[in-house]
Amino acid sequence: MDFAAFRLSDDERRQLLAVQTECTVGWLNSDGWPVSAFLTYLFERDAFWVTSFRDRPRVDCLIADPRSTVAVSSAGKELAPGRMISARTLAVVHDDTSTAEWFYPQFCTMAGLDAAVLARQDRVVIELRPQAWNSFDGKRMLRR
Repeated sequence: MDFAAFRLSDDERRQLLAVQTECTVGWLNSDGWPVSAFLTYLFERDAFWVTSFRDRPRVDCLIADPRSTVAVSSAGKELAPGRMISARTLAVVHDDTSTAEWFYPQFCTMAGLDAAVLARQDRVVIELRPQAWNSFDGKRMLRR
């Protein structure tokens, strides 16, 4: 079956990324196994941005091997159900003031968090830059 007809348009993808706030990020652990975590994200500057405590194993893993994935669905949002996207991404771990200064205020406003609290924690910002996209609209498939 050709799934091309079931893919989201660029506008539909942008709409989903704008309204959803949670994603699944996947990476390879130090033993080479794929692992993942649900994280709150901000989509800005054509990339996913998340934050993590510096001592989480994912940070060292993504520094060692930046190949990663991000998956987002329309679950829980006022969009057509069954929409989902995934991206093959390359991660960059940021530990600089200029990234923190723009990221934390925007992230915390979107997520309803206190930026001052996050600023006191030992955190890094992880940029996940899409290299390739895949998408699917389950409702579109059901109409066929």
